[in-house]
Amino acid sequence: MNDAARINTIALLDDHVLIVDGLAHWISVNAPDFHVVAALGSWEELIADDSFPPDVVVMARTIDSPVQLEERIRVCADAGARVVVMSTEAGLDAEGETLAAGADAFVPKSRPAGAVLVAARRVLGRDQPETDTVVEDAVGQHPPFDDWHLRVLRLYSRGESTVDIALIEGVRFERVRTALKAIRATYESQGRRVDTRDELLRRAAEDGYLSEAD
Repeated sequence: MNDAARINTIALLDDHVLIVDGLAHWISVNAPDFHVVAALGSWEELIADDSFPPDVVVMARTIDSPVQLEERIRVCADAGARVVVMSTEAGLDAEGETLAAGADAFVPKSRPAGAVLVAARRVLGRDQPETDTVVEDAVGQHPPFDDWHLRVLRLYSRGESTVDIALIEGVRFERVRTALKAIRATYESQGRRVDTRDELLRRAAEDGYLSEAD
């Protein structure tokens, strides 16, 4: 089978459910060369899953688990899986520590979802399709949301209403509603559907906007 026709298995691990759900959806739509076999919120679920080990495990650097990152990476590597680690910490120190722990690649969560696939293909020794550049450029045409919009998104993802967010932030609820409209307009201008609350939060999760500092 040639490189273009090969389909690799990939598992996703992050205890932020919206992040794994959004990333799994994005991969299923945009990466026909990968099959998501698991999108899970706990380490224990991953290693107990029938699909383990997949070809690639994409895991959050920090999750709610007594098993430390280095041990998680070692178990995956010993089983034959490549490991790509996502992190809200994007500095050189975090990257260096992650790679020193045995990870094959490091991707900041602030990067578009396509960056995870670029890393996954690289650790598998796969060629990068030209569409990867197109996907990342399309997302990058719009500036990232500012701190205010990110706070609204994160509170909205926790189930807070516009009134609740306004009370938490100490602003009028119309300002919160305007922020959500602006966020939706940005995604719609990218051709990314946000007709429902779940779709909006999935888009935000795909782009790493729902993640706060580890």
